[in-house]
Amino acid sequence: MRKLTLLPLLLISCIGYAQFQRNDKLLTGYIDLSTNKTSSVTSAASNSNFGTGFSISASKFISDRKFNSLTLTFNHNTTKQNPASNIENKQIRNSVGLGFGHTILTPLAQRVYLSFPFTFGTVFSRFDSKNNNQTTNKANNFSVGASVTIGIVYLTKKKWVFSANMGSLAGIRFDHGKTSSSAGNETKSNAFNVYGGALGTAFNNMSIGIGYLIK
Repeated sequence: MRKLTLLPLLLISCIGYAQFQRNDKLLTGYIDLSTNKTSSVTSAASNSNFGTGFSISASKFISDRKFNSLTLTFNHNTTKQNPASNIENKQIRNSVGLGFGHTILTPLAQRVYLSFPFTFGTVFSRFDSKNNNQTTNKANNFSVGASVTIGIVYLTKKKWVFSANMGSLAGIRFDHGKTSSSAGNETKSNAFNVYGGALGTAFNNMSIGIGYLIK
């Protein structure tokens, strides 16, 4: 099963000069779409997944190579499992997040920068599991964490900004969850994760974008 992900990124702005300067501002946003479906060739069983999300970020340059950001995100994901018994299992997850970021740019060539965004954020999510539209489990989850990612930024002569984020290199995260079932059972969980990545795996989460600066 292979996941197909579309990550168009929209960055909206206005500026006077084709270079980064202190006090420049940047309003950014992206739309994330992903979908996949598998079907059995010997029965009516199938599995499908659909995800979408968006992010809005306001940034301000504190120097020509550093800027701070405030980001709001929303994500929705639906997974459907249809076994041969025709009992559909649906899992729905919605999440809202707020993040604070600090990005450092390192010049690679003329108007080309290597970017290192450091982000601290929180995410609230709601999970529902249903069998034939009858809710069987509900879960609420809260996460807080910090991460560092790597990317490329290119500033054109026409003042457009093209960017590529290659995903997370390292991070830490704390998760707290509470799950309740239709039978009346309730469980709580806590987890602490430290993770790291390399360039070979980070490209699996690449997103690309285009933008225009505000001065």
